Amino acid sequence: MADYRVELASASDVEALAEVEQAAATLFPERLLPLHLRGETVACEKLLAAQTAGMLWVAKDAANSVLGFACVAMHGAVASLSEIDVLPAYGGRGIGSALLAAIIAWGKSRGIPTLYLTTFREFAPSQALYRKFGFVTLGAVPDFLVAALRQEAAAGLAERVAMRLTFSCGKAGKSCKSRD
Repeated sequence: MADYRVELASASDVEALAEVEQAAATLFPERLLPLHLRGETVACEKLLAAQTAGMLWVAKDAANSVLGFACVAMHGAVASLSEIDVLPAYGGRGIGSALLAAIIAWGKSRGIPTLYLTTFREFAPSQALYRKFGFVTLGAVPDFLVAALRQEAAAGLAERVAMRLTFSCGKAGKSCKSRD
């Protein structure tokens, strides 16, 4: 039995997310995530907007401490995973998988056809997680992700790629199956 639960974030959860994000950043090699960027976090306003929209999930332990979180943004009819982080001390317990599974279930239940993300090309833990769920690396990248990849490169993030998971969905609320 898991020693955590995944749920939609409350506004009071948002203050704990920067600490989770900064701790998770320590897992990346410096060549991918330079030291000067490790203190950067998703803006609180962006997280609060995602929380209000029902697009921010947290993993919590029995004491209600936040162990990880994931945030989604909409781009027209498609969604993108903006951020997913787990405290390093809780890595390997399935928290990242549970957060991603919650997002996929959310997308399918709303008839969202595609979930996109950007990630490091060669960071094995991220690649393993996304491939486990059926994400594929894109050759042709949608405009909104081209812009995101440019911003990431300009900020100093190295070796980034865009990935996609496409669902074959009926009407919103009906079940979807992953196609990629």
